[in-house]
Amino acid sequence: MADNHPNKQELREDRFVEWILDAADYVRAHSQQFITGGAVVVLVVAGAAYYNMTQADTRVEATALLSEAMIADDNSQAAEAIAKAEQVVKEFSGTPAAAQATLFLANRYYAQSRYAEAQQYYERYLGDYGDLDVLAFAARTGLASCAEAQGDYREAASRFQEAATGNGGNTQGAVALLEAARCFGLAGDTASQKGVLDQIAREFSESPAAARAREELAML
Repeated sequence: MADNHPNKQELREDRFVEWILDAADYVRAHSQQFITGGAVVVLVVAGAAYYNMTQADTRVEATALLSEAMIADDNSQAAEAIAKAEQVVKEFSGTPAAAQATLFLANRYYAQSRYAEAQQYYERYLGDYGDLDVLAFAARTGLASCAEAQGDYREAASRFQEAATGNGGNTQGAVALLEAARCFGLAGDTASQKGVLDQIAREFSESPAAARAREELAML
C-alpha cells in the first residue's frame, strides 16, 4: 500500500540537500568575500547533484533486486527469494525496497515455521522502519502470530493489544483486539478476554467487530 510519509533515508537526503542549498545561498550573499572561491559553489552544487543521482540509482537497483525476489517467490523458488531479499536488506538499508524486503523475509520465515527468524525480522522492521504506520501494524501482528504459533498465548494477546494501540479507532485496531481476546481465551484468562471484548463493544460500538464481541460475550 502506498504511503505518503517520507522514510528515514528520504529524510536524511532532504536534510543533506537543504544544507547544500543553504550553503550556496550564503556564498551568493557574501560574493565579495568569496569572489576568489567561486569554484567552491560549483563543487558544492555538483556534489549535491551527484549525491542525489547516486541515491536514485541505488533505489532503482534495490527495487529491481526486490522484484527478482518476488518473482522467485511466485515461482516457488523459496530459497532464491529469501537470498535475494536478504541481499536487499544487507546492501540497501534505508531504502523503501529494504523496508519491504525486511517484512517480506519476516512473512516468509513465518510461513516456513521459522519463528525465531521471523520475529527477528519483524522486530528489525519496527526498529528501522516503524514510522510507516500501515506496515508497522503488519509487523506487530506478525510478532503476535509468532508468539501464538509457539503456544505463548498471553504474549500473543499482549502483542495484539500493542498493534491495536498503534491503530486505535479504526478497523485494524478493532480486529487486533478481537485477536487479543481470542488469545486470552486460549490462555484460559476469561477475565482478560471479557475485558477486551467489553472494550471493543464500547470503543467500536457501531462496527461489525463490536457485534462480534457482543456475541462472544454472550457465550462466555
